[in-house]
Amino acid sequence: MKRILLCVLVISPSIYVQAQLQKIGRVSAIVVNEQKVPLENATIELIRAKDSSLVKVAFTGKNGDMEFDRLALGIYRLRISMVNYMTTISPIFSITTDQFVLQLLPVTLTSKPANMPGVMVSAKKPFIQKLSDRIVVNIENSIVNAGSSALDVLERSPGVSIDQNDMIALRGKQGVIIMIDGKPSPMTGGDLANFLRGLASSAIERIDIITNPSAKYDAAGNSGIIDIRMKKDQRLGANGNITAGYGQGIYPKANAGSTFNYRNKKVNVFGNYNYVYRMNLNHLILDRNFYNNGVFNGEDNKDNYTKTPLNSHTARLGADFFATTKTVFGFIVTSNFNHLTPSNNNNSLVIDAQKQPSYTFENNSYTNSHSNNVVVNINIKHQFDSTGKELTADADYGVYHSSSLSTNSTKYFKLNGSTQQPDYILKGDQTGKLILRTAKADYVNPLARGAKLEAGIKTSYVSSDNDVKFFDASSGTPQNDETKTNHFLYDEYNNAVYLNFSRQLKRFNYQIGLRGEQTNVKTRQVKGNVLWDSSYFQLFPSVFFNYNLKQDQTVGLSVSRRIDRPGYSQLNPFLFLIDISTYSTGNPSLAPQLTWSYELSYTIKNLNFALGYSHTKNDQNTAVARFKDVFPNIPQADNVTVLIPVNLTSSDYFGLTVAAPVRINKWWNMISNANFYYQHFNGVLGTTKLNSGKPELNVKINNSFTLKKGWSAELNGNFFSGGQNGFMVIDPQWGIAAGAQKNVMKNKATLRFNITDIFWTNLPKAVITYNNYIEKWHAYRESRVATLTFTYKFGRNTVQAARPRTTASEEERKRAQ
Repeated sequence: MKRILLCVLVISPSIYVQAQLQKIGRVSAIVVNEQKVPLENATIELIRAKDSSLVKVAFTGKNGDMEFDRLALGIYRLRISMVNYMTTISPIFSITTDQFVLQLLPVTLTSKPANMPGVMVSAKKPFIQKLSDRIVVNIENSIVNAGSSALDVLERSPGVSIDQNDMIALRGKQGVIIMIDGKPSPMTGGDLANFLRGLASSAIERIDIITNPSAKYDAAGNSGIIDIRMKKDQRLGANGNITAGYGQGIYPKANAGSTFNYRNKKVNVFGNYNYVYRMNLNHLILDRNFYNNGVFNGEDNKDNYTKTPLNSHTARLGADFFATTKTVFGFIVTSNFNHLTPSNNNNSLVIDAQKQPSYTFENNSYTNSHSNNVVVNINIKHQFDSTGKELTADADYGVYHSSSLSTNSTKYFKLNGSTQQPDYILKGDQTGKLILRTAKADYVNPLARGAKLEAGIKTSYVSSDNDVKFFDASSGTPQNDETKTNHFLYDEYNNAVYLNFSRQLKRFNYQIGLRGEQTNVKTRQVKGNVLWDSSYFQLFPSVFFNYNLKQDQTVGLSVSRRIDRPGYSQLNPFLFLIDISTYSTGNPSLAPQLTWSYELSYTIKNLNFALGYSHTKNDQNTAVARFKDVFPNIPQADNVTVLIPVNLTSSDYFGLTVAAPVRINKWWNMISNANFYYQHFNGVLGTTKLNSGKPELNVKINNSFTLKKGWSAELNGNFFSGGQNGFMVIDPQWGIAAGAQKNVMKNKATLRFNITDIFWTNLPKAVITYNNYIEKWHAYRESRVATLTFTYKFGRNTVQAARPRTTASEEERKRAQ
């Protein structure tokens, strides 16, 4: 990755080169400030003179010294930088022999003047950055995303879409791994969506979108990885920020939070806390038509109105201990506590086979749900020398608790409004506990001539215990409903090993990787003592190649194989009542999906074009249960809809992605991202065969304006042409968002105001078609929200670079219930 720093060059150090007879050469330097005090942790970058490509990076030690060794022949420069100091670039120097010592005379970095607003503006990261292997969304620099939830931010990110069931897709493909600080969340479906709704954008630094990960990452996720990186204040001394915001859509929203950091030469303690309150709305209109051998058999018209108050507390505490200059160990504790109390009112009109109204029913439900999650991580990193040889290791232990008490009542009415039959009342009591245990180790070994070897191992054990009891309280005395009460146990073991080899040559670089994963799954449905046992081993190769046609033109090719395992909640066979004509359940016989992905990219200056193709099929070798064995109690009444996840046979994806950052003038930047793709689906559900697809276009444009006197603004737009996802055809939708920002209190505080989906047009609508069933639906959500946010920063401004972290529980934390 190339890093571009726009700042004023005020000094060029002199170079003193002395050749000595030594087998391995090295470069050394000492960096001091204007008072000749050594500067610790200044960044020294060794770059090639021809194209400024990065060769190695080092940080100065306690005495301001640093050293590079094992350098190849070539022409280089050194770039010395430190936040709040002017960047210094050395004159060009040549390495013309294998035996040399290159020593810099003491380099003095000059402090940046306090009154340099121009420098602050130019150094600010753009909202969206297109790097060689990922797209980076810098949340803390976004005005429109202030006061939003993580789920809102994701939906506005390039290539990301979220459907009516809160399923997240990347470039139109589902099966995304959602990671938090490099470790996947174990939650899926509605649980993951509620967690992201409770995660304030003020706690997020950036989002990394990786469409084709290497073998170093877990093989899970056939459409890529979305890594949400939380804020960590990285400055010396004590510092942090405080944020508070209020939003108003149809219902109110509020958020407040704080981050803190304390760092000295021996320890770095950091953490944050965020509170979110959101009243969420989902107003769903459905028209369901039932057929029997092509003949109309009945219809349900439903008006479903759900309000979901959410109170969420998220806390994170961690520390790094600098045992030596080469060894760092630490811990991180992450916790999330959610309380949801959704209430639902559903009015349904039942139409008979003669297309005449038959009767109506009203369903009212109330749920009191809690989810409490705690994950503890311990980690260590050891650098063997200055060449980049290092070993990192992590271990995670996480516990996810959930509990839910629900009451679902149904009243039946004749067309004249009189009661047709006694009320049906169903009470539920559900508890769940998931425990994850993971450990991994990664080793990096730079080799001669620009080569590098990476290797790693990982092991994980995840256990889930879900118990649900339903009681029929229609008579006034609750009676156990044996058709719905259930108890499901799940155990999954995963072991993985990977090897990556990469090499950087003069005009091209490549990386070859291979990952092997062995999986063993055991489940038990207590009711009927139904057992499943599945074991499989898969290899996941990956190849990446980049070639520099010219200084500002690069072509790249990547190939990888990945797997998308079902989420833990998708495997749970509990039968849940939504209303008397609608049920939902999981499917323990779901098979993993395997995907081959291919991508060809071309970059010219800041423009990036990528052609992609992927083929996905399910691995039927791992499916061991038959549908009728898993769901013996699904209601057999006429015109009952059961929502259940199933495997399609295969799907093919063809896509073109364009990323175009354009600087209109010095105060106006525009970043455009367009995804044009076609998906073709093959499968069978019952008597319905699927063999079709539809082209889709997704465009997102971000305009940022830097104005005078501390003002800045954003104007964003998105357009989705509509498309197809399996049996569902989706209508077009679009939206406009705008915001303004003012720096106040001598730039220590920021005031932001924004409105999302100004015209309330970014609303989903679709049609689902089977041989015996057609459903039309559209939903009204609170996509239009006006938000006011205030942020205040406190503490010292001397920035200290922090070490990046990934922990062991990656895929597991995405899939947990």
